[in-house]
Amino acid sequence: MERRLVLAGLPVLAQIPENPRAILLALHGLQGSKEHILSLLPGFKEAGFLLLAPDAPRHGERGTPPSAKSGRYVEEVYQMALAFAEEAWRVAEEARARYGLPLFLAGGSLGAFVVHLLLSRGFRPKGALAFIGSGFPMKLPQGQSLQDPQVAALYQAPPATRGEAYGGVPLLHLHGTRDLIVPLERMEKTVAALRPHYPEGRLARFVEEGAGHIITPLMARVGRAFLEAWL
Repeated sequence: MERRLVLAGLPVLAQIPENPRAILLALHGLQGSKEHILSLLPGFKEAGFLLLAPDAPRHGERGTPPSAKSGRYVEEVYQMALAFAEEAWRVAEEARARYGLPLFLAGGSLGAFVVHLLLSRGFRPKGALAFIGSGFPMKLPQGQSLQDPQVAALYQAPPATRGEAYGGVPLLHLHGTRDLIVPLERMEKTVAALRPHYPEGRLARFVEEGAGHIITPLMARVGRAFLEAWL
């Protein structure tokens, strides 16, 4: 069953199984939407996950995403990411209170960066998936500068450099070898930065040969199996 809900004052798309075992809060990427991210997660509802997906600020029914033509493009992207993290936290807390189920987290591309942002700030899901993303912000284009101190702070101390704050939350990174948007090296750099702060078996990576910047059906299956292991 698919329903439209309002959680924490925000429109949320929900896919609800007959007998839900857990909540999965799914966060889409730049230029994405709540509908798009749920279309990339087949089989989760059938496995008992109650999927919830909000639109990020300036996305979907909430407006127009930042334009790459803007001289403050990167700043606008990460201002949006910071706001998305705050909203996702509120949605998660209301969902936990409403359904009384364990909560998991997944994000794709920029949504994966928001996953890292949340974990680095003490958010504690039962497990998390970071699809085609990393815990480091994108490289600042030549000629662009940062004026927002909160965004500047993300560049000075990216989430992945604060691994001690993740609390050992089980985390799986899923990536493709041909990702030209978020190069594989950025994901590997993220895992390397987090590894010293993680107990054995709680930090993992899956790399799909030939995959680009997309959440593939194989990535979705592997991600679902990882979360089920922590139910």
